[in-house]
Amino acid sequence: MRNVLTAIGLVVAVGGAQAQQQLPSVPELLTAELKASQACEAAGEPAVTHEQCRLRDRLSGRLAQAGYCYGRKGQTDEKKEWHACQPDSIYEDDIEAVKR
Repeated sequence: MRNVLTAIGLVVAVGGAQAQQQLPSVPELLTAELKASQACEAAGEPAVTHEQCRLRDRLSGRLAQAGYCYGRKGQTDEKKEWHACQPDSIYEDDIEAVKR
């Protein structure tokens, strides 16, 4: 009986520890997205490049969920950067993109 209670206690402790894990902050997401984007655009091993592009896309989605947008309406690609979304921001509409 004592072993069962100990095992249950460990399961609860591990579950609680997982629930307390911190999500990455916006600055951490921005840094990771920049690194993945640079690796995605670099010439190299195709499999590695493909994985970095997929990572960049996932990180972009997480930034969008955090209320960040990439670029403003009318901006050239060279001037676009991540920022807290505002009325003139370019919003990525994932639902609309799937319909295309």
